[in-house]
Amino acid sequence: MHTPVNATYSRSAIFFFAALAVLLVMRVAGIIATPLNLGPDEAQYWRWAQDPAWGYYSKPPMIAWVIAATTAIFGNAEWAVRLAAPVLHGVAATALFGLGRAMYGDRAGLLAGLGYLLMPGVVLSSAVISTDGVLLPFWSMALYCFWRLRSETGGWASAVTLGICVGIGFLAKYAMLYFAVGTALAIISDPPSRKALLTLKGGAALALTLSIFAPHLVWNAANEFQTVGHTVDNANLGGPLFNPENAGKFLTDQMGVFGPISFLALLFGGLVMRRSDGEGVLARDRWLLGFIVPVLVIILVQAVISRAHANWAATAYPAASVLVAAWMTRAGPAPRLWVTIAVITFIAALFIPDMALIGRLTIGTGIAGTALLFGWLFSGRPEGLLWAGMTIHAVLAVAFTAVAVGPAGWSEQLGLTNAFKRTRGWEETSTQVLDAARAANATAILVDERENWHGLDYYLKDEDHPPLISWRRYNGVKSFAESRPLTDDIDDRILVVSMRPIFRPRMRADFDQFSASGSITIALGGDRTRDLKVYLASEFDPLPRDSAWEARFEGLSED
Repeated sequence: MHTPVNATYSRSAIFFFAALAVLLVMRVAGIIATPLNLGPDEAQYWRWAQDPAWGYYSKPPMIAWVIAATTAIFGNAEWAVRLAAPVLHGVAATALFGLGRAMYGDRAGLLAGLGYLLMPGVVLSSAVISTDGVLLPFWSMALYCFWRLRSETGGWASAVTLGICVGIGFLAKYAMLYFAVGTALAIISDPPSRKALLTLKGGAALALTLSIFAPHLVWNAANEFQTVGHTVDNANLGGPLFNPENAGKFLTDQMGVFGPISFLALLFGGLVMRRSDGEGVLARDRWLLGFIVPVLVIILVQAVISRAHANWAATAYPAASVLVAAWMTRAGPAPRLWVTIAVITFIAALFIPDMALIGRLTIGTGIAGTALLFGWLFSGRPEGLLWAGMTIHAVLAVAFTAVAVGPAGWSEQLGLTNAFKRTRGWEETSTQVLDAARAANATAILVDERENWHGLDYYLKDEDHPPLISWRRYNGVKSFAESRPLTDDIDDRILVVSMRPIFRPRMRADFDQFSASGSITIALGGDRTRDLKVYLASEFDPLPRDSAWEARFEGLSED
């Protein structure tokens, strides 16, 4: 369905782009103003950006290329490393605004774009640089281009853009594979999609995708398939392979990513679908579901088999933003739906991690109360659920920005100290470690935690310091931080900076000389600290990493 440009569309477009501009300015200002340090993952991506390549240890290259571009222009400050994040999410929202409008009309497009911009996961992702933040704009643009081909409103430009976006999406994150799954389902079940893609245009799009992604595959082959291997390791299939308790946590996490009301509207939205909507409208719904359901089901199964991080299902939510907007705008009054969602969101809020009970009760009551208030204001029409959700998300976004920009005491009062601990104290940590290294005339600094390596690596970037090495627990390299080995030429006076008590007996056994030299404690807010033990070591002679070695140190710890 193609909606002509008219007064209604003009108002929707003006409202959307005005909101986008305001949010973009606020988010960029927040990135510049925040005192939060780079997190270890952000610091790792920054390090990759210093040496642009077709791949890296744990991720495809696009995030490093993006950071290389922004830091080449603005320098290596934290805000410059993160600058692309809110801009890229703005691109994704614009694509979803266009997709929603093309599929269901102006109002659905407006709510889809705004819903995406205010999604809690996007609010957080707009403040940090992450692979999801780089992937989702290309995913969203690919969805829009695919729809234009399917609806016969797009020509060769849409086919070429589709191929480019899918190819770049694969260079951003392997989760782009779910787009291929959705495309395959569309070809199988949707005749217009089949007609659109099984053509020269579809072949050209596929050829472009493969040509863009091929150099990364070549890089992987030349580097022992490091990125692919890390992705497999991340699935964590070595432990117990049935963890049903993880299913509830996964679903609760998704309420936090997509928003509690939005996620429940997605789960219950099928109940408001009506046969009177017509087969054409329902076919559009099913087309979007092909890009939503497989992602959620696959990651839910992964969670039950082993584990799943909350963001692993992020690619479900661009299409979900459009579908929920469509369902809610065309549905009739459903008072029971409002009450059900209000009750469930209150209960779910009680399980928010890293927050004091009073905070969870306040959020739960606020969400449930807002849902019921909007239910009354909208006379029970489900569209009001989206406005209620966006209002709640906007309030939470303002609160999050205030906490991120404000003093550490604010997060402490809200019980959020643990949530921010990985982005605090790295400047002081690096200063104290460098002072200790200089005092000891150290020839190398050895750490036993990859997060410490990346934090020190970034915050020592402007200092003359000894080589920074990450101790290897296993045979071979298991993280990018472990890329550089500890060699004889720097094995003289090694400053060992240890965070993990369980690693210290193992590290001690790797050296002929290993003596305590003090400790470093960094306050992170509240009662949280970064506690490091410092040792001086030399004559590195690591023991073989075999089953006997593992058994020898089983259960040992040194504090």
